[in-house]
Amino acid sequence: MQLQAASADLPLPGFALRPEAPADAAFRLALFRTSRGPGWDQLRLPPDLLARIMEQQFHAQTQGYRAAYPAARLEIVTVGDDKPVGRLATDLGADALHLVDIALVPDWRGRGLGGAILRRLIGEAEARGLPLTLQVACDNLRAQRLYRRLGLEPTTADATHLTMRWRPAPPEPA
Repeated sequence: MQLQAASADLPLPGFALRPEAPADAAFRLALFRTSRGPGWDQLRLPPDLLARIMEQQFHAQTQGYRAAYPAARLEIVTVGDDKPVGRLATDLGADALHLVDIALVPDWRGRGLGGAILRRLIGEAEARGLPLTLQVACDNLRAQRLYRRLGLEPTTADATHLTMRWRPAPPEPA
């Protein structure tokens, strides 16, 4: 199935989701490093120390997600011949489908793939009659714009994160 990117001149190939496997650990760590934001690149630390800190942060995030969302669906986003280009973590609760984490490799950002993944999640939430919820860093304005374009609305905020929610249409009266 061919999906169209947000921009007509950037065709978007189909994507697939597959369960994470232990063999994905190196890819996931590399993806984590590229999705931490520009502040990490500006730290004046020896490269080996920065690499160790990033690895510790990656393991802390992994353990934190497993503790907070033990039943989460952890998936690798692939394109083409099972080429990994991202990660998706979602948690289906009784009252919402929660997007725990989404990350794409830099070459696939801004090409419509994130929007396509979010539209699929919105479709899943809608089919279940549940809202889709997520948290996004307050300084991640690009992601916030995408989420707003897709119909997510802010619900709460703290010093570092904004909580957003997409709500399905209410059921029609019988």
